[in-house]
Amino acid sequence: SWLRIHRKGTMVRLAAAERKQQLLKAARASFLGSGPNGTTIRDIAAVAGVNEALIYRHFSSKEQMFEAAIVEPLIELMSQLQSEARSLPVGTDDELVSFTKDFYRALLQTFSETIELFGMVLFSDRVAGRDFYTAHLAPFIDSVTETVSSNLNSWAHEDFDPKTVTTMGVGMCGGWTMDSYFREEPLDSELTAEAITDIVFKGLLKR
Repeated sequence: SWLRIHRKGTMVRLAAAERKQQLLKAARASFLGSGPNGTTIRDIAAVAGVNEALIYRHFSSKEQMFEAAIVEPLIELMSQLQSEARSLPVGTDDELVSFTKDFYRALLQTFSETIELFGMVLFSDRVAGRDFYTAHLAPFIDSVTETVSSNLNSWAHEDFDPKTVTTMGVGMCGGWTMDSYFREEPLDSELTAEAITDIVFKGLLKR
């Protein structure tokens, strides 16, 4: 529970950090439910079970809460993924297949866990979505592209455009995640990663 309640129904005082996290959880639920434009500080306070004045002790505005509850977790996530993309080692073709499958599996799991946050940030406001994409998603794709380019000599492939392969792979992970989300079907990240890896390395020709 986000609130600690006495038996008589009065709210227990929480430490500042704990209270802030409680408010962010309430804000995230409110934004995902009604969108940034349809959510007010009063709505967030109602979900959190607190008064509006308490929220303003921790946040100056609804916009600041949106940044902290929705945008900042994604920025941290994208930074982590960029770091992982840069650290993928050069290896043999078999090793590259294994590394690539592991990477797609991690990406699928990440998208699956955060698809609502990504949807909110990218599509609730056109300008804000473009800014987030160019500042965080595009650099991530570029990092993966650089890694693919550095491994070209180890790949048993004909010449290909690393940017095309990278964007295709990331797009397939995103598309598969979205399909599972809206069909309300579980996503098997292991089997899906294997299928995407097969397409990337072997194509769709009959073998």
